[in-house]
Amino acid sequence: MKTLLLLIGLALSYTASAQWTYKTIDNGFDPPYRIAYTVENKGSWLKLENTGDGVFFYISGGYTCDDELTVDLSFMVNGAYKKYTFNATTSSDRETVFFIDNLLAETCLADFKACSSIKLRVNDTTCDSGIYEFKMTGSTAALNFVSKP
Repeated sequence: MKTLLLLIGLALSYTASAQWTYKTIDNGFDPPYRIAYTVENKGSWLKLENTGDGVFFYISGGYTCDDELTVDLSFMVNGAYKKYTFNATTSSDRETVFFIDNLLAETCLADFKACSSIKLRVNDTTCDSGIYEFKMTGSTAALNFVSKP
């Protein structure tokens, strides 16, 4: 019985850490918009945001030095990595790296929906950049939430 409770507790804690957080942002000026973001890793979050023209996919919370850089994404799908490289831009405070302007129109969309985890590397030539890894359980639900008008 104790083993069963322990296994249930571990399963619930794994599921909780893999979930996305959903929010509708209303700043009082612009029309409300939806965002979803992952659990934090190394002070950064993966985020989805509905801009009205598409769904942005980006990493926020880190610090980069280059204005324009490349980002390597490696989706874990059915035990194999599916790799993509995107040209990216940074925000003015250099804490956000935008790498997909409209995820819904990208060839990697099926891999995004099917992946269990993602590894991401920001290729910053001036600053040192690490590899981030995020659990992607529930990413289809997050994308569906953000995609709603």
